[in-house]
Amino acid sequence: MMARPWQTPQLLLAILVALVALTHQERRKTFMSVEEVPVSEPHVIATLQFVINDFNKKSDDKYNFRIVRVLKVRKQQIECFYSVFVVPWFEKYKILNKNCTDG
Repeated sequence: MMARPWQTPQLLLAILVALVALTHQERRKTFMSVEEVPVSEPHVIATLQFVINDFNKKSDDKYNFRIVRVLKVRKQQIECFYSVFVVPWFEKYKILNKNCTDG
């Protein structure tokens, strides 16, 4: 069965429109800021340590896990509001509520 002569240009036009739309979407600027940061940054090291400790605390495994290699770190700006219960003389901290939105 052969395609009708008018169907081929329509198919090519549809492909072209899809490619232009995808290219436009890729170039569009967003307000969300995501950037790559070096692993040696102090906030990255502290965050990784917190994640490892928290994971090992909540894990039922008898072995502790550790991060062997970090390939890439990306930082994203977001806004978070926390309600924290603090007893400083016992060094007790508990997050009661958190509300985060993309920045």
